[in-house]
Amino acid sequence: TPAWFKDPEDEKSHLPLVIIETGGKVIGNSEKVDVHMKIVDNGPGNTNGFFDPGNVYDGHVGIEIRGQSSQMFPKKSYGFETRDAQGGENKVSLLGMPEHDDWVLYAPYSDKTMMRNDLSYYLGRRMLRWQPDARYVEVYLNGDYIGVYQLIERIKRGKDRVDINKLEKDDTSGDALTGGYIFKVDKVQDLSPYEYFTSVPTYGYRNARNYQFTYYYPKSEDIVNAQKSYLSNFITSFQNTLNGSGFKHPTNGYAKMIDIQSFIDFQIVNELSNNIDGYRYSTYFYKERDSKGGKLVAGPLWDFDLGY
Repeated sequence: TPAWFKDPEDEKSHLPLVIIETGGKVIGNSEKVDVHMKIVDNGPGNTNGFFDPGNVYDGHVGIEIRGQSSQMFPKKSYGFETRDAQGGENKVSLLGMPEHDDWVLYAPYSDKTMMRNDLSYYLGRRMLRWQPDARYVEVYLNGDYIGVYQLIERIKRGKDRVDINKLEKDDTSGDALTGGYIFKVDKVQDLSPYEYFTSVPTYGYRNARNYQFTYYYPKSEDIVNAQKSYLSNFITSFQNTLNGSGFKHPTNGYAKMIDIQSFIDFQIVNELSNNIDGYRYSTYFYKERDSKGGKLVAGPLWDFDLGY
């Protein structure tokens, strides 16, 4: 047995297994390393073992440690992309979730119930639009059992995830400029100034300037200045409308700019879960093109490990 590999016990689980073998490579947090992953799921009522064939997935993935504060935990969360043998993208369906190449192996460490995210996404899927789907799995790393994880769909633009228009670098005018965008309110202390923006509304209100918005799609390195300006102006205009005297006007008030139902549902889940991070961190929004409605939507939901 090579030094990096520990002989596993042949224990059986009713949960699917994710088995990662790095070939001696170390998984870090700055760039993905190419490793082998096998996912075993013999179906309801059957058990899954380490030595069973990888009947869900058996191939290359690029993997890295992910998360912000969670990187310090002894149980690490991972982000991975399914790849072909040449390192190119390999879109696959995992455990019944729609095809994609971008996934999260989330370690419920600060959440000892291991259910807070799952319950929140479950509620969200019944209230809002697309929310991340998730499956419980047990994970082995180089033969070593490392615990119960959740395999989760990552928040991404796409027909089976956040279904908004693709925004190209040359979409700098007209309807094309108006969508789609995904952005979030999150921690920015480790980000460079070009990765986020602060909205300064004309109508001030308490804590109005405490919100920094992070570019998510397009990513900060891909978004062009015309798109940055459009998004920032849209947010400021919405805040001014919301805090102006005519905010309740049925056609010119805030209702014309946001999907009200999504904001109500988003607030219900955050309040019901007593989410300490609610409205401050991991708070996502997206906006489709004006020709497709163009309203600001609250969500998708993400990261409820400190809730309830």
